[in-house]
This record gives sequence, structure tokens and C-alpha cells, in this order.
Amino acid sequence: MAARFFCMPAAKKAILLRVIFTEKRVVALFLLLTLSASGLLLRIAKLETSEYRSAAETQSARVLELANMRGVIYDRNGVPLVNRTAHTVIAVNPTQEAKSCLQSALSAEDYEKIRPLLETGKPFTAKCDSYDGNCKDIVSTLAYDRYDGADVAAHLIGYTDSDGKGVCGIEKAFDELLTSCSGSFSVRYTASSAGTVLTGKGFTVINDKYDSGAGLVLTIDEHIQRVCEEVMAADGIEKGAVVVLDAGTSAILAMASAPGYDRQNLAASLNDADSPFINRALTAYSVGSVFKPVVAAAALEQGISADTVLNCTGSVIVNGQVFHCHKLAGHGKNSMAAAMAVSCNSYFIELGGMVGAEGILRVASELGFGREIELCDTLSSESGILPDAAKIDSAPALANLSFGQGTLLASPLQLAAVYCAFANGGYYREPYLLNSILDENGDVNAEYRNESNQKVLPDSISKQIRQMLYETVADGSGSLAQPMGCEAAGKTATAETGWIQDGRDVVHTWFAGFFPYDEPEYVIVVFKEDGGSSATDCAPVFRDIADRIS
Repeated sequence: MAARFFCMPAAKKAILLRVIFTEKRVVALFLLLTLSASGLLLRIAKLETSEYRSAAETQSARVLELANMRGVIYDRNGVPLVNRTAHTVIAVNPTQEAKSCLQSALSAEDYEKIRPLLETGKPFTAKCDSYDGNCKDIVSTLAYDRYDGADVAAHLIGYTDSDGKGVCGIEKAFDELLTSCSGSFSVRYTASSAGTVLTGKGFTVINDKYDSGAGLVLTIDEHIQRVCEEVMAADGIEKGAVVVLDAGTSAILAMASAPGYDRQNLAASLNDADSPFINRALTAYSVGSVFKPVVAAAALEQGISADTVLNCTGSVIVNGQVFHCHKLAGHGKNSMAAAMAVSCNSYFIELGGMVGAEGILRVASELGFGREIELCDTLSSESGILPDAAKIDSAPALANLSFGQGTLLASPLQLAAVYCAFANGGYYREPYLLNSILDENGDVNAEYRNESNQKVLPDSISKQIRQMLYETVADGSGSLAQPMGCEAAGKTATAETGWIQDGRDVVHTWFAGFFPYDEPEYVIVVFKEDGGSSATDCAPVFRDIADRIS
């Protein structure tokens, strides 16, 4: 084409060029029109998109949550230990009808609180004392308070953080399960771009498993737990613990710790010198004379007769070291049962020397000393200390062990399990806390059974120990523990700690026992930190609890 063009005459070239230039202008004009049309289409598309977006913004679905409820924690009888109180919450579409209804249905004080919200024209939620109106633009429900100022077992249940996540206790151990059991109560509405409810549209109630009742059932008995907490406060256990177990199964019926703390005002307890966040029922302490029945059981197992008589002169010298009895004048000659009743240190020091460290430690180990009790994930008792035989490497060390002193430590929960074995015929059953799990219909999804059932004491030995503990209450150091309605058995203890405070020796006091004596149902361990005398500190607490729960 190019060669032919250059060979053409000049006139033809001119004509062809005009045609070409004309075609180019046409093409250029076509392209210009096409581009202009494309721009118009883009502007139209943008306009339509903007209009659609504006329409979406003016009609958006919104949700107002009135209440949510975390999975429930129940006692063994189905009594809630959380979510015990509730307050009224309302969702309001502030129409004229709603305003009139609220003005007549609410107290003047509640109405004044929400009046500024009514003026905005936007839907809102609010707390009020009560609401008994009937208006289509108002929805009400009861919102449960997770904790209240009078709830029980705070140390055991624990608490949640501001996001509703378990921080300690049962709340932490079963956080995932309790969260999965949660429900909510909400309303949905269609809002304009200004946030008001579109004309002709109202609230739609959304009940997402709210108040379903799903959750955990514990072995705790709310009545017994409350009694323990009330008696501790009334009888002066300012720092200490009480544990109540089912004598036959070792199910935990109550586990109280003092001082308590307010779960609605945690900050107030953070710097308290008495450490209210410590669960003293799970903390290991020096045990003292509540260990003497273990030494007696080890002696009986080795064939040493309960009738063995030893003489207490007020002190015992062991390898040049003097061990004083609490009665400096001495108890004189006593049998094993009589020595138990008066809690004679001298007798048990000599008895322990006859038994030997290995015999005592073996029985103590079988009764649960020295190992933690795991109640559930993240919640267990301290293991305490049961020294091994290699550390009881001298006669003085054995003497200390023989009346519960030295390095020996145990928690109130551990000691309660020990006394269950004395009460139930010699079976050690590890304490447990979880009973069952309920679904949203209240049906049992899973049930816990305590498989622990180790025979650690022959019937004859457990019977003799029970008799000794009975005599301790009937006519010994534990006489103030005797309930009014039945007979009991148990042991006092005043344990040296080695601590010096304000120039005085700090001691811990205990009472561990069970009742009724003939057919034991309950084991109770009472512990007082920094006490005076176990006979007056703890034995009366045992008695007062027994009187109220029997």
C-alpha cells in the first residue's frame, strides 16, 4: 500500500489523503463519543451505587441486648449459688405512646433518670426498679446479677472479670463449659440513618437460650455452707476455715474460708493484710494433735495394745532434747484412749518411738497426707508436707512427728478426708466437688461418681480409733464439741508454727470430728489461724454447726 501510494500522481494522492483524514476524523469523533458515553455510564454507576449505599444506611438492622446469663452453678439440691437476684431492664422505642406508658408505670425517680434518653428519639435500654406497663414499644425482662452481697461460698465459686471470663475457683475451672451454657435476651429493630426506628417497624424479641438453667451441679449443700459461714462469724473465726464432708462418700458439703471478700468490690480486699483471697480450706498448715489418731492407728496395726500404759511426768527427754507436755505437771499413767482424751504429748512421743517413723508415715500416706486433692482443673488443695523416712533421721524428729509437729503440714480438706476414714470403717475416699452437668432442659448430661474407695484401716482398728475419739468428746479435751441432739467424736489440736508476732508464739487451733457417733453422717474440720486454745476456739464451732445441720 505504501509503495503504491508513493507512485500515484499528485492529484490522486491529494484525493486519497482527504479521504483518509476524513475517516480519521470520523474515527476520532467516534472514539470521543464512546469515551464520553463511558464517562456518563461511570457517573451513572457511581450515582446508583451512592443511592444504594444511602438506602442501606437508612434501613439497617440493629440489636439491643437487655440481659445475658452465664451458666448456672447449683448446689446438690438444685439451689442456685449464682444468679440469685435480678433487676428489671427495659428496651424502649421512645414513641409518644411509650413516653406516656413509662410516666405512669415507673417511679418518678426512675422516669427522671431515663427522660433525657427519651428526648433523643433513639431506642435504648435502661435499668429500673420494676415495670408493669403494657406498650408495644417497650420490652422488659429480668436481668440476673451474677453475684450479690449475701451469696455464699465466694472462695469456692470464685468470680469473673469484666468480660465475663472466669478468674478463679469454679468460675475459672469450668469457664469453657459455663460460657457454652450462656444465653442472652435482646431486641432487634430496623433503624434509619438517624438511629430512630423506622415508622411502622417495631421490636422483635430474640431469646437465645436465656434463662435456660444449663450449668453445673456441685456437691455443696447451700444450707450447710451458709450455716458454716454464719457460725464462723458468730464464734470468732476471723481467719480460718471449716470443711464439712459426707462421712460415707467424702462429698464436699461445705467449704468455708475466712475472711471473705466482696466480689462486687474486689479492690477493697487487694491490700488487706489478712489476705481474704486465700482459700484457707485448701491451704496447708501445721496440724498438731489431730495427727495423734494416725499414730494410734499405726501402733494398733503393729500389734501394740490400746491398753498399753505409759507415764507422763510433764516432759520427755529425747537424745538430750526436752519435749514438754501441755500439762506441765504431767498426766500420770494413762492408756492409749485416756492419753488421746487428754491429748497427752508425752504419751504419743513415747508411742511414736515404739512404732517408728516408717510405720507412722506409711499409714499417714495411705490416709492422704502429702498429696494434693484435685477437685477439678485449676482447683485443688495444697499437697502439704509428709516428710519421708530419710528426713525423720533422729529420735527428736520422730518425737515431733508423733504429736503432729515438725515439718508435717496438711490442709483442712485433707484432714477432713482422714477423719472420714476413721468414721466410715477405714475407707479412704478422696473428697470431690462435682456432682453433674445439666443441659438447657435441666436434664443430666453427665454425672460424676467417686471411684476412690481404698480400704486403709482394718475394721477392728477403725473401731478402736472411733472409740478413742468418742471418749475425747465425752470426757476429754473436746467436751465443748458435744452437740445437743446426738453424740459426737473428735480431736482437738493446738499446733505450734514457729512464728513470732508481737513477741508471742503464733499457734493454729483445730477440731476434727464426726457425728452422730453411732452412724456417722458428717465429718467437720474447724481451723483457726493464730488461735489460742482449740478447746475454746474450734470445738464450740463444731458443736454449733452440728446443732444447726443435724
